[in-house]
Amino acid sequence: MPGCHSTGILPHVRKLRVLLGFAAVFALSAGPDEPLAQAPVDASIPDFIGARGLALGAYRGVATGNDGIFTNVASLAALKRYSIEGQYFLDRADSQNALEAFDISVVDSSSASFTGGLAYTRVFSGPWVGNMMDLPIAIPVSNLLFLGVNGKWMSFNGPGNSMNMLNVDAAAYLKASSLVGLGVAGYNLLDSGHRAQAPRGMGAGLSIGDSVHYTLAFDWRGDFDRQSSLTNLLALGGEYVLGGSYPVRASFVKDDTRNANFWSVGAGLITNGGFALDLSYRQRIESPEEFTVAAAVKLFLFQ
Repeated sequence: MPGCHSTGILPHVRKLRVLLGFAAVFALSAGPDEPLAQAPVDASIPDFIGARGLALGAYRGVATGNDGIFTNVASLAALKRYSIEGQYFLDRADSQNALEAFDISVVDSSSASFTGGLAYTRVFSGPWVGNMMDLPIAIPVSNLLFLGVNGKWMSFNGPGNSMNMLNVDAAAYLKASSLVGLGVAGYNLLDSGHRAQAPRGMGAGLSIGDSVHYTLAFDWRGDFDRQSSLTNLLALGGEYVLGGSYPVRASFVKDDTRNANFWSVGAGLITNGGFALDLSYRQRIESPEEFTVAAAVKLFLFQ
């Protein structure tokens, strides 16, 4: 990517303000008319996402990095690269760690006709502690349509219980045009019996933008298991890359599964040498003391 230039910054700032304006309108329109009737639900294993996804909020329609393993595995095949990423994620609630995890992953979409990868996640603290392995595979059906599956093994110990299971996600990603991306995904398609930690769900997303300079994204996720009936998540997020090297992000998320609303911000660094860094912060609106931080280090090889 081109380096940062000191000239021409004002037009970029104006475009960023437009993206943030969209997020503000969405926040006002999607927010509940009355206080949430139920207490907020803390983050759990299915809420683990990467640093960019945390700040962008809506990411199922975005051709993203290795964190697509957790959100839309098919999108991994939409970009040619060999990438290694490390992610750290901490969700704090009631002065305790609701979910603390570290993930390291590798994805190769450049050396074969299909995309393959491997991710290892260690959950250090929270009600559930243990390990997760992901084995994503994605293929191009055409130059525009990609399909993917993610097989995963989960082994966790929790309050008076433990789980050791296999499950699978499936997804599709369509690059509808040079500026429009569409994604759909199904999560934990096998009924594991551990519905709070591996809930069945599905999601869909739309992204608008060239992904190099700017992105505006919309998301929906449905969760079938963590509440007594289907619950929905709605999200709107924006990203703008200042000078080609400094992405800034913001989003609003309305998550009925967790009985909570969130705002997020994030920033990063992209270098011409294939190194990138992301930092993100998310705040729960109903409980100011409850927040999430995430960081990612990324290395792109053989692009």
